[in-house]
Amino acid sequence: MRCELCGMDYGLTHSCSGIAPPLTAEEAVPPPPGIAPGYYFRLAFGIARWDDVAIRRAARDPDSLFYGAVFCALTAAIIFLGTALPSMLRDRVLSAEKLFWQVLLGFLFVWLSLGVMALVQIVLCHLVAKWFFAATGTLVGVTRPLLLGWFVNGLIVIPLVGPLAAAIAWTAVLMSVFEEADGIRRMQAFLISAGINAAFLALQYFLPH
Repeated sequence: MRCELCGMDYGLTHSCSGIAPPLTAEEAVPPPPGIAPGYYFRLAFGIARWDDVAIRRAARDPDSLFYGAVFCALTAAIIFLGTALPSMLRDRVLSAEKLFWQVLLGFLFVWLSLGVMALVQIVLCHLVAKWFFAATGTLVGVTRPLLLGWFVNGLIVIPLVGPLAAAIAWTAVLMSVFEEADGIRRMQAFLISAGINAAFLALQYFLPH
């Protein structure tokens, strides 16, 4: 477990110093003012690489929520373009106008469905961490870095190995963020992330397409 006050990991007993750990110089640097997609893009890749500092910075930065949502929307659009659009283009019966409306509706569908799925996964993982492993983080604190790191699901467009690669990468991001931002052990974070992700994959497989 991790002490809510001093941040120290402990087993059965713990002598708390009562002093919160100081921020490192890298963590203390404020985000750039104004519109800064490049900064948040680098932060997102840091989260995908299990960078603890990037996760903590994103968890404390309110703007991470907005940029994470934008990156998620772009990734979902790429997933749609890489998986569904080719079959639409092969349909010779579709006129240009019908193709346009199908593409537009396709974008709306993937944005809504994948967005809801991601948020439900995040909420479930956080609740399990709170109920069973005494997580010390907040829902918004884990959502910010996870939305930035959700772009790893874009690996699904890779032929053959894409779905497996995306599932493994997303599980790894979930694990690292819940370990760092929710204050639980890595094995606990892995079990929660892998279990919830596997349940969602099984649900998608058995649901009618």
